[in-house]
Amino acid sequence: MLGIPIAFAVFGYGEWALHKYLLHGLGRDRQSRFSFHFHDHHQAVRRNGGYDPAYEGPVWSTPTQAREAIGLTVIGLAHAPLFPLAPFYTSTVWYCLYRYRRDHRHAHLDPAWARDHLPWHYDHHMGDQDKNFGVSWSWFDVLAGTREVFVGSERERTGLAKHVARALTASAGAALRAQRRNPLRRLFARAAARPPG
Repeated sequence: MLGIPIAFAVFGYGEWALHKYLLHGLGRDRQSRFSFHFHDHHQAVRRNGGYDPAYEGPVWSTPTQAREAIGLTVIGLAHAPLFPLAPFYTSTVWYCLYRYRRDHRHAHLDPAWARDHLPWHYDHHMGDQDKNFGVSWSWFDVLAGTREVFVGSERERTGLAKHVARALTASAGAALRAQRRNPLRRLFARAAARPPG
């Protein structure tokens, strides 16, 4: 049972450190292989008021989702040999990985939900992108002194209407982007639209 709090502590620190040092630190360099995270994901989220179209569709439909899923899978598989020795620890790490994937995707498909349920992650994207590195939880940011509240601040209030409008506009194009990602669906839609005869 001691494995449960240890896993939460390890995951909280690991998520924070990976995000801060690996994805952000190396991601600022456009030549870095991690630049996809900092430049692509962060720019899309900022441009779209918290929404990221890369999280639409199944996990294999965009490079952003696929890279994230591969990384989480590798971490999960790396912990698998520990299961016989530390089943509570390993199960908790797997739960944390599942929760990260579920909540991170949801946050970028519904920015209003993210603002209410993951304000620290919303703060990271819409406020200072060099703060608030936790996605699932904010407790390690608090311990490390990198937690900075943006939601509810004067700065957020001045741009909130603009961000909401951008998120709505971005999400409105989801159906069209889904058709573009699936050429067979588009072909079948054309065939169904033809008049009989």
